[in-house]
This record gives sequence, C-alpha cells and structure tokens, in this order.
Amino acid sequence: MASVFMCGVEDFLFSGSRFVWNLTVSALRRWYAQRVRGCHQTLSTWCGVRDLYQMTEGRHCQVHLLDDRKLELLVQPKLLSRELLDLVASHFNLKEKEYFGITFIDDMGHNVWLQLDHRVLDHDLPKKPGPATLFFAVRFYIESISFLKDKTTVELFFLNAKSCVQQGHIEVESETVFRLAALILQEAKGDYSSDENARKALKNLPAFPTKTLQEHPSLAYCEDRVIQHYIKNKGLTRGQAIVQYMKLVEALPTYGIHYYGVKDKQGIPWWLGISYKGIGQYDLQDKVKPRKLFQWKQLENLYFREKKFAVEVHDPHRISVSRRTFGQSGLVVQTWYANTSLIKSIWVMAISQHQFYLDRKQSKAKIPSARSLDDIAMDLTDTGVPKVSKLTALEAKNQLIMASNGSLISSGSQDSEVSEEQKKEKILDLRKKEKLLQEKLLQKVDELKKICLREAELTGKMPKEYPLNTGEKPPQVRRRVGTTFRLDDNLLPNEEDPTLQNLESNFLIQQKFVEAAKKLAGEPDLCKNVKKKRKQEYAEAVKKLQEIENSINEYRIKCGK
Repeated sequence: MASVFMCGVEDFLFSGSRFVWNLTVSALRRWYAQRVRGCHQTLSTWCGVRDLYQMTEGRHCQVHLLDDRKLELLVQPKLLSRELLDLVASHFNLKEKEYFGITFIDDMGHNVWLQLDHRVLDHDLPKKPGPATLFFAVRFYIESISFLKDKTTVELFFLNAKSCVQQGHIEVESETVFRLAALILQEAKGDYSSDENARKALKNLPAFPTKTLQEHPSLAYCEDRVIQHYIKNKGLTRGQAIVQYMKLVEALPTYGIHYYGVKDKQGIPWWLGISYKGIGQYDLQDKVKPRKLFQWKQLENLYFREKKFAVEVHDPHRISVSRRTFGQSGLVVQTWYANTSLIKSIWVMAISQHQFYLDRKQSKAKIPSARSLDDIAMDLTDTGVPKVSKLTALEAKNQLIMASNGSLISSGSQDSEVSEEQKKEKILDLRKKEKLLQEKLLQKVDELKKICLREAELTGKMPKEYPLNTGEKPPQVRRRVGTTFRLDDNLLPNEEDPTLQNLESNFLIQQKFVEAAKKLAGEPDLCKNVKKKRKQEYAEAVKKLQEIENSINEYRIKCGK
C-alpha cells in the first residue's frame, strides 16, 4: 500500500513544477531514511541484527585456552568446528586432539559443545554484541593419564584439572584441596623457600575454589594448611608433582563427569551425569554417589524429542512383551525432561561419549600398554620448562587470526617469539640432549664393532656393517681354526665292564684332542711364541693319550681280556 501511494504521489507531482518535485522527493527521502534508521536501531538493540549482518562476512570469536591465553578469531561462515579445533590445537602442537573440544555458554546459561561435523556459526552462539566467547577444554576423559602418549596432552589434562577444581566443577574436600594446592606450588615454584614467597605465589595461582574459602575462617588459614603440605613436597620434581596431582584428581568420584540439571516425569529435579563410564542419575544435593548408573554396554538406544531425553536400557532381569515382535525383550526406557536447547546438548554429549566408548573398545587391541607414571614424570621433568607454559610467553596481544576453511593467516605480530632468556634455556636443554644422544651413539657403535669382530673371527671376512671413521681402514682379523668334533654314539658305559668302557671313552676323547691340537699347531702365519706354545700343548696331549692307552692295556692284562 505504501509503495502504491508513493507512486501515485510521484505521478501527481510529476506534472507540477520542477521546484515542487525536488522539494517533495527530498522530503520523502528524509522521512524514509529516518524511519529505516530507527527500525535498524531497534532491531540492533533487541535482536542483535548487527551481529546477524556480520555473520554473513564472519563473526569475531575469542577462544580461551587452557594456559590462560585468549585467541582472537574471525570465523568465516563455512568454517567447520573440526577445522577450528585443528587450528586451536596447532597452537600447542597437539597430536592427540581426540580428547579435546570447544565449548561455549549459550544465552540460557547452558554449557554447549561444538559438534565437529557442523559449521561453527550454525550453533546457537550468544547473540549479545561483541566477540563470541569459546573455551578449549578436555571433553573426553580416560581412566588415567598413563594411557596418554604425548607429554603435551598430559600437561593440558593437568591444566584442565586445575581449572575444573578451581571453578568448582569437581567436588573436592578441603584437605584434598590443600594437598592439590601444595602440588601446584611445587610444580610452578619448585621446593619451599619461605612462607612469604609461598603466600605470594598462591595469590597468583588457581589454588582455592570458592567453596573451600567459604568453609574456613580466613584465607590465611587456608594458606597455612597449604604451606604445611608444601614443605613435605620437598625434593619432588616438576613431573612428579604433576603426576601426583593427577593421581589425586583422578581418584575423585566427580572427575570426568559432565553434569546437567533435569527433571523426571514427576517433576523432581536431578543431576544427569555423562562420562566415559556411562550415564548416571544423581540427587540434587549429592553428585558423588549415583542413584542409577547405566553403563554404555547396557544402552541400546539414545534419542530426544523436543523437551524429552530418553535411553533404552537392556535389563536382563526384566522381561516385557514388544507390540511389534510379540517376543520377549529386556528393554527399559528411562526419560528425563528439560528445555529444548538443554535436551539437545545432553543428547549430543551422550552420543559423542558413547561413540568415544565404542572407538576405544574397538581399538583396544591397537592401544599400546599403559606407560608407567615414573616414565611420564621423567618425561615431563626432562623438558625443564613446560612447553605449554612457554607458549604463554608468546606476544599474542591484538592478534587477529583469519579462519576460513581451516586456513591460518595471522595479521598480528609477526615475531611471536619467546624472550632471550627462554631462548638460552631452550638452547641449553637441546645441548644437554645432544650430548646424551652422542654418548649413547658412541656406546652403540662400540657394541657394533665388537659384534662385527666376532663375526669376522668366525667367517674370516669383515662385514660391511663395521663402522669406520673417515680415512680409517678396517682391522685385519685372522679366522679361528675350527676344533669341533663328533664323538661316537656308543661311548656310554655298559653294564658288562664299566671301568674298561670308561677308559676307552677317555681314549677316544683324548684322541680328538690330539687331532685338534695338531691342527692348531700346524696353522701357518703364527708368531714364534704362539707356535712354540701350541707345539707344547700338542706334545702334552700326545703324552696323555699314550698314558691312557697304557692304562687300557694294563687293565686288560690284569683281567685276562
């Protein structure tokens, strides 16, 4: 109607004077521009239309890393979540990416994980103005860090555990919190030096969850308890501190569980806990002991519909009749309810955790045996300064990274390098490793030379694998003369005359000795001393053979044989 009216007005005015025409058109344009500007401001305020327009060209996101760095990204519309995870993992040189994911807090306050096969901007990111806040964290937990192959993964699990304890995502008793805080001090600062330094360090480290501070009279009391444990940790290396910290955290019942608030059919609120073990239903006041626990091997199906999440559990003790098959089935359906967005998040987490369980089960034969915690501690200590903490020294201020279909183009500072002091430390570490490797190489070369010399003594020819330095000639090796011989099969003493049989056996054996000594004495190219010694040995062998022969003759004469 508005367009028809404007066209009619324009036709009417067209027949008038040029002045009236220009005046009218300018007035209409001002009116139109003011109305559009007002509508645009209203939509920007209430609906975040500015961000919606921006999404056609990409959206600014800020990824919080586990080492407290923040990564500024411009995410393009076609970028997949898997590509974003690869991009973030590249900043840690992370190889075992399968344990990690990227999450955000939606407008309802729920924790939502990005689905790797979906585009990043297809998720319901917060619509408030400014960059969308994302978090890089551990998504899939395992029984122990001993199953992790790379030390970078272990360090990230350690940083993730510290963050979860400090934020209260893992329920920890106060005394355990103090022990964990002491291990954090040992890992970061080394052995205890003074109370003043320990208190100063505790203020800058993620040591105390809010619940612990509320349970005790003062911060000074908590610091005193931590210092008592810190003094006992004297002598622990950095790697040992990390390993002991993870052992304590992994033993906690709430470690590795993602909790969601739901209700049952009666409207009673519960916690639904999803982990690598299965799905558990917990009381609202108790996240430790589940009322019900459904292991992944028991579950037959997972599905959601609007505000309902349901699982089909295989119960062998219960028999029911299916309407479709008219057969016996042991399936029990468990249902929980929440708002639509949370139910979808629960279903996505359950499906991904179940797939993670299946993948580990299928590849269990290929999984190498778990490493010992002592080896992991040594591996973490050998690096001197942790790789992850070195990355925090990178100058990432005002760093804007264009992320489009997995490409990485930095428009920030080009020289994101560590400080000169850290360079010197890195060079010293590399030189120490080089020296150790050279010593080990020399040891192996010596072993190889000995093996080649033994082979040459047996074959008379030096193998080509014998290591030679530049300009070195292979040593001359003389082949050993073979002295092996075969005895008669009927040399064992018989029952008729064992004494005579024993003498005859000794005679035959000594006869072989004489033949071998004669062969050795007649070997050419011998030095004078060796030749003289071998002739003496040959003469002694002949003399002993003659003595055995005389003994046999005397025995036969004596026995009349």
